[in-house]
Amino acid sequence: MRILEAVKRIPRGRVCTYGGVAQLARLPRRARLVGAVLRTTSVKNVPWFRVINSSGRISFPEGSDAYLLQRRKLEAEGIVFVGGRVDLRKYGWPEEARSLDEYLWAPR
Repeated sequence: MRILEAVKRIPRGRVCTYGGVAQLARLPRRARLVGAVLRTTSVKNVPWFRVINSSGRISFPEGSDAYLLQRRKLEAEGIVFVGGRVDLRKYGWPEEARSLDEYLWAPR
């Protein structure tokens, strides 16, 4: 399935939003479908934990076993949480195109 193949493309140490996965799978505006597929799949070797919501948060209830598992897996890959969020500008994949001004003047 295209969604699972898109999730498999997310590199180690990076995350993608549900909507981003939908775009990669050529299913625009189908973020909820991505969540449903990941929730019900039995396919192994799919890095489901690299998919987070568009606000940079894990979608499971905070403190739940699933939340803690996903957070541990992401932190093991070097992803840092600040206030319960992942900085999508730093860890998001694929990277959004930057404007010329931002590219030239943003702190390195």
